[in-house]
Amino acid sequence: MTQLHLFYVFAALVTFCSVMVVGSRNPVTSAVFLVFDLFLLAGIYAMMEAHFVAAIQVLVYAGAIVVLFVFVIMLLNLEQESHGKVRVSIPDIVMMGITGLSFVIIAFLVARVPSMATVGEMTPEAIAAAGGNTYVVGMVLFTKYLWPFELASILILLAMVASIVIAKKDKAAKPGRRRTVNANQ
Repeated sequence: MTQLHLFYVFAALVTFCSVMVVGSRNPVTSAVFLVFDLFLLAGIYAMMEAHFVAAIQVLVYAGAIVVLFVFVIMLLNLEQESHGKVRVSIPDIVMMGITGLSFVIIAFLVARVPSMATVGEMTPEAIAAAGGNTYVVGMVLFTKYLWPFELASILILLAMVASIVIAKKDKAAKPGRRRTVNANQ
């Protein structure tokens, strides 16, 4: 099996696991598919001979972040929801349309810009002269791509806080639940 065929197998499995992460009703099942997804991505990085990125993918994302997600899922103690009809409102449809249109625009803009891997200054000789792959990745990440790196970490933090707020709001809004007040407060 050639490397291209192996890449297509990994890409198909990544796509399947990504769809299962989003489509699964059980949050723990989604987290397990996310772990599979991240390991498969590490396999793709290893095939591209980016072994450092593959190791970081497994250690940081599959190890630490997914454990954090599972911890948050268990902390929220999500109850099984009734499997009733799915209701989609007009604002939901509008937001899905805007999101889809945004993805199309971003894909169009990215397709117009030549790939840095084929045109950029990072040839194997330049990487070796700069001090190695790890040094070059660190320098590029924390100089040229510092703001996108920081923005990604802030977005992950905001997504976790928002999911906790939404989950706590839904629990407090359920009818029939009585709140107990501690007399010592």
